[in-house]
Parts: sequence; structure tokens; C-alpha cells
Amino acid sequence: MKHNYQVIVSNIGTVYWGTNGFEAIREYNQYVRLSKSGAGRASDESVTLFMDDEIYREHIGTQEGEIS
Repeated sequence: MKHNYQVIVSNIGTVYWGTNGFEAIREYNQYVRLSKSGAGRASDESVTLFMDDEIYREHIGTQEGEIS
């Protein structure tokens, strides 16, 4: 049975959608690194990896905790 994966970055949107779990985890890890780096559009943003519409992994960025 193939699973459906989706990676969402809070400031960007969906950055991966498909059935390749290896690719989904690679994209998730890449965007978590970018979020933690503090540079670029993904800086300090939350990154969520879904598997079959359920949260599989989640990185909470610092932007989520700030109030404008």
C-alpha cells in the first residue's frame, strides 16, 4: 500500500505532494534546516510532514509564537 505524503511550510505552502516517502522526508529535512538557518523565505517558519492526512513530523518555527 502506497502512502500519500505532503510537506507544508507555513510561509510558502505545499512544497512536496506525492507517494515517495524518501523524497518527502528529504524535503521535510531540507526545509527544517532552512527554517533553523534564519535566512531566506523559510526562515523561522513551521514545517509539517503529513502521511495520509495525519501529521507524521512537525517542526514549530519561531514565527508561530510571535504576535504582530
